Amino acid sequence: MELGVEFEVFWWDHDVVELRVMCSNGSFAGWASIYVGHEVLPKMAERLKGFPSTASDSRDFELGTFDPKYANGGVRMHFYCVDSVGHAALEIKIRGDRCAAMGEVESVALRIPIEAAGVDSFIAQVTAIDTEQLGATARLPLAGHGQ
Repeated sequence: MELGVEFEVFWWDHDVVELRVMCSNGSFAGWASIYVGHEVLPKMAERLKGFPSTASDSRDFELGTFDPKYANGGVRMHFYCVDSVGHAALEIKIRGDRCAAMGEVESVALRIPIEAAGVDSFIAQVTAIDTEQLGATARLPLAGHGQ
């Protein structure tokens, strides 16, 4: 698993896309499958554009579900600046299909340092991703680990 976050199209039909979301910061790692509508990734990319715009900028996203009554898992992402010069990070929480609540078996929460250039590259990849192409990916690298 690469350091950072990766979204991979695992399955799709006309209504939904199953994404495999993988993340690692070098110390912790995890992944889960989530279901989203075909429009979710482009909407997320649009809302993420320009991050970080100020030292107090933050963006939050929830994909999939955190309700264990529904199939597959969920991902929560909190993009934020860690200091006044715009160093950024992503806090990501992932809940697997068999996880009742965060902090239980099959969940992960971790912080990933990120760079503005990596976010821009990720946005371009997410915007271009074909949700009807199995294996299509978009990756946000850990700071200092390439675009």
